Amino acid sequence: MKIKTFDVLATLLLNLIQYGCSEHILSCNVSIYGTCPALQTCNETTSKCDCLRGFIRIGDDCEKPDSNVTSYSGATIATVTIFTLALLIAGAVLVIRKYNLIEYVQQKIRSRRNNDVMYEDVMIGNDDPPLSP
Repeated sequence: MKIKTFDVLATLLLNLIQYGCSEHILSCNVSIYGTCPALQTCNETTSKCDCLRGFIRIGDDCEKPDSNVTSYSGATIATVTIFTLALLIAGAVLVIRKYNLIEYVQQKIRSRRNNDVMYEDVMIGNDDPPLSP
């Protein structure tokens, strides 16, 4: 198998993305001030940046924990709600188109306005004599 240019570029791009997102796992130096971001200190044993006491890691940053934090943010709830509504509307449109419900309802409305009796609404009884050949 031959390595293609696309494979090499994709590998380099993925490595670059991983390198850019891995700031909090890079090693730090205890003797140099400022090697860790704000609200973090360098741990001597692991040589990694840890959050100060009273702070928790959220993503790459350290923040003070909030006692009123819910498990879902407002943006997540809004996104899920919009996605659910979009799915329901798309499903309703597909059902209406598949069964031609708009034409059916229009036909029923027209028949009620005109007071016409449609052939499908007329019941044929058994009062006719049987057909003989």
